[in-house]
Amino acid sequence: MAQLPAFRDCIFYEIYPNSFFDSNGDGFGDLKGIQQKLDYIQQLGCNAIWLNPIYDSPFKDGGYDVRDPYKVSPRFGSNEDLRDLIEEMHHRGMRLFLDLIPGHMSTENKDFLRSAEGVPNEDYDLFIWNDNVWDLVPGYRLISGCYDRSGCYLVNFFAHQPAINYGFNKIEFPSWQTSYKETKHGKEYLEKIMKYWLSYDIDGFRVDMADSLVKNDESREATVSLWKEIRADLKKEGVKEFYMTSEWSLPHQSLEAGFDSDFCLDWVTNCTHRLWRQKEDGFSAPLFHHYDEKLYDLFLENFNYVIRSYKEKKGKLSFISGNHDTCRLANFLTIDEMKLAHLFLFTMPGVPYLYFGDEIGMHTNTDLPSFEGGYQRTGSRTPMRWDHSKNAGFSKADHIFLPTNENDSTLEDQLKDPNSLWHVVHQLIELRKQDEDLRSDDFTLLEGRLAYMRGKDFVAINLLDQPQEFPIDEKAKILFQLGGVSLEKGKLILQPHAGVIVR
Repeated sequence: MAQLPAFRDCIFYEIYPNSFFDSNGDGFGDLKGIQQKLDYIQQLGCNAIWLNPIYDSPFKDGGYDVRDPYKVSPRFGSNEDLRDLIEEMHHRGMRLFLDLIPGHMSTENKDFLRSAEGVPNEDYDLFIWNDNVWDLVPGYRLISGCYDRSGCYLVNFFAHQPAINYGFNKIEFPSWQTSYKETKHGKEYLEKIMKYWLSYDIDGFRVDMADSLVKNDESREATVSLWKEIRADLKKEGVKEFYMTSEWSLPHQSLEAGFDSDFCLDWVTNCTHRLWRQKEDGFSAPLFHHYDEKLYDLFLENFNYVIRSYKEKKGKLSFISGNHDTCRLANFLTIDEMKLAHLFLFTMPGVPYLYFGDEIGMHTNTDLPSFEGGYQRTGSRTPMRWDHSKNAGFSKADHIFLPTNENDSTLEDQLKDPNSLWHVVHQLIELRKQDEDLRSDDFTLLEGRLAYMRGKDFVAINLLDQPQEFPIDEKAKILFQLGGVSLEKGKLILQPHAGVIVR
């Protein structure tokens, strides 16, 4: 087996399993299809994969409604297929993260259905129920009248996703709410699931809605405490070393909770949203498309916060190109602007995540109707475009679960063009893997729009419509550049919308 990369050296490739590659011709992607494409993922340069949910599910929320948390959905293969994928990835020196869904299950989950019975049983307190079917309390998403139990169940997100009971921080209704300090059933349930998949030798988890566990916990202090307890429990039990990236996007909380990295999500207030997707708050375009000083100030406010948080908590950030819930970069940026976006992504500190298809500039199809609870997210989950064969090389089936975007480029096209987005992403990944400073935690923001130091590496991305000039050591060497860049007599000059890495 090849040596696995340290977590700090991982470059993750997110795969929505429906959409990547169909090995058996049923119109859906699967685990064997992913295994068949490992050569490609390594060719791109990624050394780790985050798999969106592969568990048995009714698929009312794209697999985030889990029916059986111990079983791979037959749509994707079998538990043995997952073992084969893990073994092959480890043989190649690649890490695998599964999606952990700790906040809820499906209403078809057998443990939930047992809790919904009309009489108390061993799972009666595993999910959150109130004590009166008629009391739909304002502020609580409660569903009534579906089961024999004399109460309503609390929803974690959609109506078919009942919340697992980790207790409450603030008690408002003592008749049915218990303190998180006294509530252990949910924690034990989650730990059992985690131990099961870790026994398969996976390397860790991306954790869905990681901040949603303890209820009435506005400060998240109780949820932070709970995650610390979970990690301590698993360590005490001798579980193998593993890593976790949180879907939280408040790193001062998530890193304190013991997560190894925290996503910088596509929230409208987040720094990368200001750079790449911003079209709200009165601004017409993101900074990578059109510079606005007020928007840059908003970018800096959040950017300085996340940088400060990771330094104080000594954890890591995970900047993302996008994900299965996010409108793709290509819907907001030109090809050249997307190249700059990936320059930013792969020169940031932490552990980056690249969403499949972003490396070839795939778009979100905003005209698609909802499929399996995707709603406005559906168009970001269309199949990977490999080549110009049937179904863009994704599947040989006559009918596939979603159409491919016929106007998008294919990997085949991108590989033939040395100036393509794919080649830029590939070059940046390889440079990051070879350059210790780009994988380090060293980061200093400089004057300029936008410039920063990564150890001995100087990175600049000119957001302006005019040239920018930076003083530079006369012995400096350009490692990578996009657009017009000149280096002479101690001056580095970037033409509008150019980017550079200088050692």
